[in-house]
Amino acid sequence: MKHKPVLALLGVFLLPVALAWLTLQQGWFTPGVKARGEWVEGHIAGDEQWRLVLPVVPECASCAVAGQLLENIDTALGRDSERVTVVRLPASAELEAGFVYIADPPGLLIMRYPLSGDEQRDRLTGKALLGDLRRLLKFSRAG
Repeated sequence: MKHKPVLALLGVFLLPVALAWLTLQQGWFTPGVKARGEWVEGHIAGDEQWRLVLPVVPECASCAVAGQLLENIDTALGRDSERVTVVRLPASAELEAGFVYIADPPGLLIMRYPLSGDEQRDRLTGKALLGDLRRLLKFSRAG
């Protein structure tokens, strides 16, 4: 009888920890991810601003359309457009053509978004890129 309050307190504090551990070990929980782009690792030259990087190749038919999409995203940022620059760079091993990359001010590539050449798909890609970029700018003090 004397140990019931102690056991109840131990149960109140240890049971949630045990259930959380069991949930993670069994794979019953999948964490939510809000980012819509693909996370990448890489580095380009640093700058003072965030950058939307468009890798270009010499014979690129969709680069003009992608450039227009990036300019529209820059305009849609409103007052934060001063913190973002649109950059065209030659495609390389780190910068694969057919994607748009987000790079932070120190030059780390963060995310990439595929470009298909299809206007409807690219519009959805631009919407996803804009949402992720706004979130990055909101929580960043850099740039």
